[in-house]
Amino acid sequence: MIVVVSDEPTLTARATAASGRWLWKHRRTWAPTGIAAILLVLTGLVHLIEPRTSWFLAPLALTPLGVWAWTVRRRPATSRTARTWRALLTAAVTTAVAWVPVAIWFGPARPAVALAWALLTLTAQVAWLIARRLTTTTVKETR
Repeated sequence: MIVVVSDEPTLTARATAASGRWLWKHRRTWAPTGIAAILLVLTGLVHLIEPRTSWFLAPLALTPLGVWAWTVRRRPATSRTARTWRALLTAAVTTAVAWVPVAIWFGPARPAVALAWALLTLTAQVAWLIARRLTTTTVKETR
């Protein structure tokens, strides 16, 4: 990542440099938001070029449900909590995957589609931060 800043020590240059350093330092923390922003731009481009692509991508929205059903059959969860979390994760991923063909067909700038994108991005970011906090190991724990 390169941030081009002028040599003059202006407030804007300092703020840009500080923002660039902070973003680079915390780049893994904001991964879902970055991926969502890239998806927003890509779906907008595909919508402009060929919106009928959504008809070919729509069946892929059922893929998470198929994976979940296969997993339940092969390795059933032992606890009710695990079953609940797996079902919630499947529902969230299915919704996120289904957003792509909808955004390609209607356009990501439509208010309802943009609101769905914002809510999905917020949900993914919060879940990502919680999962990172719960699974982070410290040096003391690994010894």
